[in-house]
Amino acid sequence: MDDQRRSLLLAMATGTGKTKLAIAMLYRLLATRRFRRVCFVVDRTSLGDQAGGEFRTTRVVGANTFADTFGLKGLNEVAPDEATKVHICTIQSLVKRVLYAATPEDVPPVDLYDLIVVDECHRGYTLDRELGDAELGFRSEADYVSKYRRVLEHFDAVKIGLTATPALHTTEIFGRPVFTYGLREAVIDGYLIDQEPPIRIETALSVSGIHFLRDEQLPLLDP
Repeated sequence: MDDQRRSLLLAMATGTGKTKLAIAMLYRLLATRRFRRVCFVVDRTSLGDQAGGEFRTTRVVGANTFADTFGLKGLNEVAPDEATKVHICTIQSLVKRVLYAATPEDVPPVDLYDLIVVDECHRGYTLDRELGDAELGFRSEADYVSKYRRVLEHFDAVKIGLTATPALHTTEIFGRPVFTYGLREAVIDGYLIDQEPPIRIETALSVSGIHFLRDEQLPLLDP
């Protein structure tokens, strides 16, 4: 990993194993002690449960799974404990903990995680907006910085985004992809099946349409 980069983006076609790649990557990074605690961020509970299942069933050393080898905390855990290596949480829970904490003491410390991996990092996150002259008087800068970006920037951590669609607002946060594995490559390598060309079905109605002549008498059907 380039020590000069603090934000990285991996772009992989849907179905090519982003979570499996993340598990393999995290195993190497944690086993070599490059990072001590990782936050794996999802945007839906179902994705968090799915990721947790992958971490608990993927074997990394002999018969031991990733969860057996490293401490894993799931969505039900508000905060990691001292022995936790990977903490799965939703972006919504991070927003609540960081931006809407009841007291300043409840805000997570900036060094709680030293690596944040964001799954499906393109979902629902818009570009930060610029304030116009007319809005400077009654709006603060925080109103125009996405909560998603504010939460990520709260932590002094390396950020890695995983996505199949590296849209503009995604690259604005994570930079251009450092690794790309597209649909064509996945089809050629046999991991995905290519789509068949579309079949166009035509009917007499769609081809010829309905045309009425002037003063034409039409039969009336009265059921």
